[in-house]
Amino acid sequence: MPPSNETIIETETETETETETETELLTGTFKLNATTHVSGLYYISGDNTGYTSANGRFSYQQNDDIQFFIGDIALPNTLAQATIDTVLLAGNSDPANTVTANITRLLIALDADQNPNNGIEITTATHQVAEQITLNFASSTFTSDSASLVASAGGVLPSKVAALENIAIALGADTSCGSSHEKIGTSAEFNTFAYGVAGTVTVVNDCTLLFTRFSYTGGGLPDVYFYTGPNGNFNQGSGFGPNLYGQTFETTTHIQTISSSALNELDAISVWCVQAGVDFGSGVFN
Repeated sequence: MPPSNETIIETETETETETETETELLTGTFKLNATTHVSGLYYISGDNTGYTSANGRFSYQQNDDIQFFIGDIALPNTLAQATIDTVLLAGNSDPANTVTANITRLLIALDADQNPNNGIEITTATHQVAEQITLNFASSTFTSDSASLVASAGGVLPSKVAALENIAIALGADTSCGSSHEKIGTSAEFNTFAYGVAGTVTVVNDCTLLFTRFSYTGGGLPDVYFYTGPNGNFNQGSGFGPNLYGQTFETTTHIQTISSSALNELDAISVWCVQAGVDFGSGVFN
């Protein structure tokens, strides 16, 4: 159990510098998503320990790893850097965004006021409740494994889809289109065939796809689009979104809107070169 954080979390001013040259410390930020900070997480990074501040800040030194804790629950270890979020913590391989979603779900469930829109706060009481508890964020039984902890903390564990939609909303996703399509919650993993295409895509509502760890070098002929694959046949599919040719993606997290007709055809997805009729990378939704 980490030491009490009651006197450690402080409100920071806008003048706080990113680098403290006197001590060779760097300042990073832990975020639930693109806009929501997480305060009160205990962290260990080399010789630096403490709690994330009211603005989610932590101290680290270059090339050090960092690990965050809630009581005795250890979040995945990662390289310390300026911004850390749940997608980054989940690592380069996270089939169906399971680890990403479960970390996000737990943080939302343990938030002090159950309102992630104003930030996530992990309190001293929550750290105490989480003593002598470990969780496997990749486990298929995560919901039942965490149920007692969440109930003791007075929280509610959101669904996997709700957690991933939370990430998408912070990136500007439209929620007015509804959440009734049968494909919501399904994911596809890109198989790499050319130009470094890789990553995961999840249907989070009736008009939004969430891409995580998405990569593409921008190569090919100048008409490359995301393509639907009805029954896995991209020659019978249709393109959607902007022309990807010439754009570089390096393990990015972003959203893409999709029409209802395209979503109906989305049995599989490809980064497809229209002119050549070539699949640069694709995956099947399940």
